[in-house]
Amino acid sequence: MRRALAWALAPALALLSVGLPGPVRADEPAGGPMTACLAAIRTAEKDHRMPGRLLMAVGVTESGRDLEGRLTVWPWTVNAEGQGRYFADKQSAIAHVQALRKRGVRSIDVGCMQVNLHWHPRAFPDLETAFDPAANVAYAAAMLKDFHGDLRNWSRSVKFYHSRTPDKGDAYFDRVAANLRLVMLRRNDLADAPPPRKRRPTSIAAEGWRLPPTMQVVRPLG
Repeated sequence: MRRALAWALAPALALLSVGLPGPVRADEPAGGPMTACLAAIRTAEKDHRMPGRLLMAVGVTESGRDLEGRLTVWPWTVNAEGQGRYFADKQSAIAHVQALRKRGVRSIDVGCMQVNLHWHPRAFPDLETAFDPAANVAYAAAMLKDFHGDLRNWSRSVKFYHSRTPDKGDAYFDRVAANLRLVMLRRNDLADAPPPRKRRPTSIAAEGWRLPPTMQVVRPLG
């Protein structure tokens, strides 16, 4: 999420070789990173009574990832200085953010919904929480709902989530709208859906998913 708005709640991408995530670590969410964001998004959509799959489409736009034809929203995603990265685990993502901050980088998007740590400095008490799928998604959902409370319009709320600059907001909304349509039509392609008996051998990218651009897959060391 880019410079959306200095909105604060009370404290509460060139593609390299695509690798599958490793085994679930002790510090990773139940179910592993493949489904953690999706589960948190589904919960938040119900809790905030949001339009069906709207938050899912935003998540796909922010940190969507195609793994062997299954679409997920990746929790260990970081975007800074125009480069997005999918990390293999939470601690690697945290270490990268710490290194960016040490270099003086301020605008850093993190987690399932790419909450910007500069424009939302009070969103999370620490980086552990920032990368927690439930906390990250809950903050983003509350932000969207807050925008809607002021604007009374979900389309404008989605645009404001990304930017108040009209051309940037409009372009972002077009990507979210395209993903929303595909999320509704191709829900069985999501990573938390039961695998169908027969799956069409198609490429998600070829069929139009608007995934984050210029993403790099960062493999674990060793």
